[in-house]
Amino acid sequence: MITFGNDQFFSFEKRTRPIKSIALIHKNMKMGGVEMLVVRMVKWLSAHGYNVTLFLFSSGGPLLRELKSVKGVTIVVDDDKRDPSVNLWLLTKMLSKRFDEKFDLVYSFGPKSFLLSYLLPASKRLSGVYHPESYKQDCMDGVLKTLKLIDPKFYTKLLFMNPSIQKMTEQAIGEPLNNTIFPMPLDFCSPTKTLCNFGSRRIVSMGQLAHFRTYNYYMVDIMEKLVEIDPAFTYHIYGTGQGEDCLREKIANSPARDHIFMHGAFTYADKKRALQDSFCFVGMGVPLIEAAGCGIPGIAAKINDQFGLTEGFLHQLPPYESGDSFSADSELFGVQAQIEKLLSNETQYQKISKRDRVKANEFESDHVMENFIKEAETKKFSFRLH
Repeated sequence: MITFGNDQFFSFEKRTRPIKSIALIHKNMKMGGVEMLVVRMVKWLSAHGYNVTLFLFSSGGPLLRELKSVKGVTIVVDDDKRDPSVNLWLLTKMLSKRFDEKFDLVYSFGPKSFLLSYLLPASKRLSGVYHPESYKQDCMDGVLKTLKLIDPKFYTKLLFMNPSIQKMTEQAIGEPLNNTIFPMPLDFCSPTKTLCNFGSRRIVSMGQLAHFRTYNYYMVDIMEKLVEIDPAFTYHIYGTGQGEDCLREKIANSPARDHIFMHGAFTYADKKRALQDSFCFVGMGVPLIEAAGCGIPGIAAKINDQFGLTEGFLHQLPPYESGDSFSADSELFGVQAQIEKLLSNETQYQKISKRDRVKANEFESDHVMENFIKEAETKKFSFRLH
C-alpha cells in the first residue's frame, strides 16, 4: 500500500516473507488480563502452525497449566518461588539464543519485556501496550532511557490495545504515534446462542477488584433505587482484589444488601455460567466485551468515577474502546438511566443487544490475530519528498 501525506512524506508498505517462528516475552503467568491474552495468542498461533517460544522473565504461575499440552510451544521459565524481578537464569538462556537462528518475530507485553526482547535475535520486534500508564516517565524512567539508548525509534514498534491508550502513551513519550491498534483477541458464544434475558433482572459485573474500578461501589447505591422499581433485581459481583473488605462493608450497610452477591474469585470456565440468563452487564475491558459478544447489553463504566456515569453501551463507544475513552468531548449518561432504558421495552432491549454484539466482533480472535500476523509480515518505508 502506498500513501501520501500533507507533510510531504512518501510512504509504502511491503509484505515480507511469511513468519514461522515467534518468541513471546512476559513476566509471569499469574491470573490477569494480559496473561489471558498470552494464553489466547499462544493457543491461536499453535493451532495455525506457528512455532512459539514463551519466555517468562520472573516466574511461572497458574495459567501455565493452560499451555502445558499445547503443541509446537516451548516454554522457557525458571519457576523461582522467590519471584525475582528479573531471573538471571532466564537472561542466560535468552543470551544463548543469540547464537541460534533468528526468530521471525519477537513480541513483548510491556516496557520491561520489550527491553529484554533486544537480547533475542529477531527479524522483527514489536511490543504491545495494555495500560495507559505503561510508559509514564516517573514509573519507567530507567527502562525508557535504556530503550532509547538501544533503539532511538523504539516507539515505532509499539502496538496499542485501543486508541485512548495510544493517545496517553503519546503524551508520556512525547512523540507522535501513528501505530497499529492490536485489540484483545476474544472468543464468544456461537452466533445462534445468546445469554441475555429481557425478563431476568440479573445484573453482572466481573473482573479483578481495583480502586479505579468504582462501578462496584456506585452500583450498590443504584441497586437501592432499582429494587424499588422491581424487587426482583439482583446484582452479582465476580472478582477479588483491592478494597474487597470496604465493598463488603458498604453492601452490608445497604438497604439492598439482600439483592447484592459477591461471588469471589472465578475461573475462565466460570464466565459463561456466571453470565447465563443476565439482564445486563456493567463494567469495562475484556469481561464487558465477552458479555456483549454473547448478546448481553453492556454498559461501559469509566475509571475513578464516583457519580455512576457512562459513555453508553458498548456499541456507542469509539472503535476498539471498551470502557473509558478519556475523551473530553464524550456525551455522558447515568448508568441507572441506561438500565432503565433497557427496562422500557423489549424491542429496544433486543436492538441494543444486537448492536453490542456487532461491536464485540471487532475483537473476534481470528479477525484480530490475522491482522496481527499481517502487521508482523509488513515492512514500512517512509521518505521525505523534496
